[in-house]
Amino acid sequence: MINSIKEVFAEKDLLLILAKRDITVRYKQTMLGILWAVIRPVATMFVFIFAFKQIPSLKTSEAYPFQLILFSGILIWNYFANSFQAVSNSLLVNSNLISKVYFPRLIIAFSSIAVSLLDLLIGLLVFIILDVYYENPIPFSIIYFPIAILLTTFFSVGLGLILGSYSIKYRDILQIIPIVVQYGFFISPVVYTVSSLLTKTWFNYYLIFNPVVGLIEIARHFLLAGYQSISSQQILATAGSSIVFFVVGLIIFNKREDSFVDHL
Repeated sequence: MINSIKEVFAEKDLLLILAKRDITVRYKQTMLGILWAVIRPVATMFVFIFAFKQIPSLKTSEAYPFQLILFSGILIWNYFANSFQAVSNSLLVNSNLISKVYFPRLIIAFSSIAVSLLDLLIGLLVFIILDVYYENPIPFSIIYFPIAILLTTFFSVGLGLILGSYSIKYRDILQIIPIVVQYGFFISPVVYTVSSLLTKTWFNYYLIFNPVVGLIEIARHFLLAGYQSISSQQILATAGSSIVFFVVGLIIFNKREDSFVDHL
């Protein structure tokens, strides 16, 4: 596993080339280009704002503008969902490349998150603009936001490697990936916070098996001044779970890598 990571760093030029290719292909021949990285999360935010205004039972009692609570959740969720799907599908999408020439296959998985990372950074700029617009103080803790990005990367890449490694042989797994994304959105605190769930006896287990819950709350802690939700122990549990998913993903990927060409 460590050798695989070293190979990726040794071939960093190839990693950058593939990442640049994915970004170019994503926005090539689109009229709005990179603006789609702004339009998608903003449109999602407005849809849920409309829903919360129309349905009286959907209310938020947080001491922050609902738009900021919502957009911070969308930022992390979109990054996770897009990265997870990109990594899961990366081997099949690049099957012609894998079958023709040898290079560290892990590079394909890592390079596939470039578009999602770029979208996240652009979305972060939009969040800062919203912060200023709603006269919410920009906290100093925002400089630690990369920690939330790194942990989300660990989880999304790890889970993507697990499903992607098996989807080469078992194509039914490709049907599971969109289900995870579709239903995962609703069982993660994207449009709400976990403040009402903290007293539930099952919450800590939920936090471990669905690290996105903690990742979103960690991101809000860094992005919103004075925001407090999960405890430091729960933050460590989220971080540990994300890293475990990443390590397990690498192990499974390395064990199955030699058989990829046989099933492509």
